[in-house]
Amino acid sequence: MIFENKLDKKYDAWIQWNLTSKCNFDCEYCFGHSTEPNQKISPIKINELLKTLSQSKKIFRIGFTGGEPFLIPNFIEAAKRLTEKHFISLNSHFTSSKVQEFLNVVDKEKVLFIHASLHFDELVNKNLFDRYVSNFNEARNSGFNIYAEAVAYPAALKKINENLQMMKLVNIDFTYAPFFGEINRKNYPESYTELEKSMFGLSDDAIQHHFQKGKFCNAGKNVFAAYSTGKVTPCFQIHETVGNLYSGISLSDDGIFCPAKRCGCPLNYYDTYLFKKSLNNGTK
Repeated sequence: MIFENKLDKKYDAWIQWNLTSKCNFDCEYCFGHSTEPNQKISPIKINELLKTLSQSKKIFRIGFTGGEPFLIPNFIEAAKRLTEKHFISLNSHFTSSKVQEFLNVVDKEKVLFIHASLHFDELVNKNLFDRYVSNFNEARNSGFNIYAEAVAYPAALKKINENLQMMKLVNIDFTYAPFFGEINRKNYPESYTELEKSMFGLSDDAIQHHFQKGKFCNAGKNVFAAYSTGKVTPCFQIHETVGNLYSGISLSDDGIFCPAKRCGCPLNYYDTYLFKKSLNNGTK
């Protein structure tokens, strides 16, 4: 998704936080979660986090992702406390029974968007499709900026018309995002055929944005990646530690030139607001 920031949503930096790799879904195309039953899920150290953000003297966008953020026991409390001053965004399969509480207690004006990940097979197999629709509609009707997005996994083409009809019946529009990975020795997203791109509604432009090697990036300047331990790095593909959410972060005056062959989160595409600010030395 290209995030179109409104002028009144002013923040200085973005931390994309992988809260946990634990998820109660088991999508065959997912590379970001673990199904290990004994994996420990740690609560957020809210006071330490808020102290770190305060010491930076900046307003942040905290992007919650995973795994599944709603599995964190104090996730909603952390979201509520953060949005007293900062902004958040959320990636979730949005079927948790805690969604209603989240919608009730978190300031919608401080929630930039909710990315309600749409995983058709898991929703159907776990009998959670109706709950997904109910939660989605509740958020939409409450004024949250929410959108649905599925993964353009090539095997999903055999059910694409069925899935389109499912969503049409519940009046929820959705789009497909490129799949990243290898299937039958083919690397994606570069191996999509023209027919596959057409059926999934994927533009060449949307795919090419994921090939950023050698281009300037604001990772480490006003955008960071964080892990469940609180460790902070410039991005998920650069593993140099630049701090911890619970003890302090070192912000650089410079960006980087992307070293990755394929980039899952091109910052000049996913948050043009902060990318442009980084080019202007932090000014609007």
